Amino acid sequence: MTVTQDKPGPYATTSAILDIISRYRNRGLPFPVNAEVLARAGISESLIPRTLQSLKTLDLINEIGNPTETLEGIRLAPEAEYKKRLEDWLKGTYAGIFAFVDPTKDGSIRIRDAFRGYDPVGQQDRMVALFEGLCTEAGLIEPKSSAPHTTATPRSKASLHPRAQRNLDSLTGTDKRGTNINPPGIPAPLTGLLSGLPSQGDGWTADERKKFMTTFEAVLDFCFPIVKEKKETAA
Repeated sequence: MTVTQDKPGPYATTSAILDIISRYRNRGLPFPVNAEVLARAGISESLIPRTLQSLKTLDLINEIGNPTETLEGIRLAPEAEYKKRLEDWLKGTYAGIFAFVDPTKDGSIRIRDAFRGYDPVGQQDRMVALFEGLCTEAGLIEPKSSAPHTTATPRSKASLHPRAQRNLDSLTGTDKRGTNINPPGIPAPLTGLLSGLPSQGDGWTADERKKFMTTFEAVLDFCFPIVKEKKETAA
């Protein structure tokens, strides 16, 4: 499947797509991928529909949620070939965009123009952000931040919505200048789920709280499986 103007373009967050790829490469992933699986993987409820749609449009899962040959090829690629495999995938699935721009040379304005014919129009900026983010991961675009990161583990968010940052600050004790977005002891799926909490002092409905608690319990069990007996660690 390729990204074309006759169907909705992908506009999930870069972190959501790369977290799914990283999880499948390093730890495996339950299939078929559906809303429940994405919630357990830490994708916030509001982002699940666009993430599912994007995974299909980007040829990572098929219509019933199973991995495609593309995703399997990325999973099997040795680390030394990982970026090249991503590059080949992007040049295939975004063939219509690469026909007009070269992200290694062209700037954001020209890339933005290449997406002007894609629907939904109101999500074109997000399409561009996803394209540029994936191209950065593949080494086609220089990272905008000099902070190093690896593809071996799910990445923490480089920047969070102020509401999400306040939620994390209250849990970790960091101040506004803190950079420990995904602190030790809090897995990325839990961090992603906590980012959907309302700001302190704001309210939510009983139904919203119930949904959050149900999802929280599932994500908690996913990150910390219940065992019959805890192994003793050597002193």
